[in-house]
Amino acid sequence: MARGKKHSREQAVNLIRRVEAPAANGQTVVATTPVSKLALAVIAYPTNLQPSSTTIDICPTAASTTTATNMGAIGFLISGIALFNSYEATNTVALADNVTYTFTDSSGVMQTASFIDSCNSHGASTSSGTAWHYHGVPNCVTSLVDTSTGPSHLIGFALDGYPIYGGRDLNGNVISVSQLDACNGITSATPEFSTPTYHYVLPIGVTTSQSSISCFHGTVSATVMAAARKLACRMPGMTTAMAAAMPAMKPGVPAGM
Repeated sequence: MARGKKHSREQAVNLIRRVEAPAANGQTVVATTPVSKLALAVIAYPTNLQPSSTTIDICPTAASTTTATNMGAIGFLISGIALFNSYEATNTVALADNVTYTFTDSSGVMQTASFIDSCNSHGASTSSGTAWHYHGVPNCVTSLVDTSTGPSHLIGFALDGYPIYGGRDLNGNVISVSQLDACNGITSATPEFSTPTYHYVLPIGVTTSQSSISCFHGTVSATVMAAARKLACRMPGMTTAMAAAMPAMKPGVPAGM
């Protein structure tokens, strides 16, 4: 990875945590993602976060057939941040396309910026701000509600109303992806549900397409899904055709770029 000259914005945001984001015109490219070859620049963590809200029926109904998760928000966690499926707008698995860049800022402080941060999250640039979101288990959230060896606790709800958990079962054992169904769900007891209940699992240490929910087990209204898609990003340089196709993109299905 070649080091680039310091980005001009670094001079103005001294000692603020940095992330890597798709490079726009005039920004210095410091790294390239390994799979999608997306050029990245260093920026400060954004403060123009896009507000979002939706209504979720937490008395879910199992659907007769599953529905592929949409681009944009597929659920919301107790941190108030949206969960996205495992894919980027480039139709690559986000956690498998991560890259970091270490540099010394203008104050001589060594910093590391990543495309996906240590919480498995990053921002999506939208017309009304930055939609911060997770692509996998949010370690900075689970560390607040779980112990290192105990069970995972409820950390959110998917748009279909089913609960979302981290990657440990009621006995504190790590749940493997082989135990999950095609949507990343499982039926078992949890600290919040003594009777075995269907819920989604964000598995620990997984950077494949199973890092997040790939389909909805329950029914979810078209209105809710349409509102959630508005949080999907449009990356710099994205073609109009690709942006228009994003709402129809499904996990594992090429977007026809």
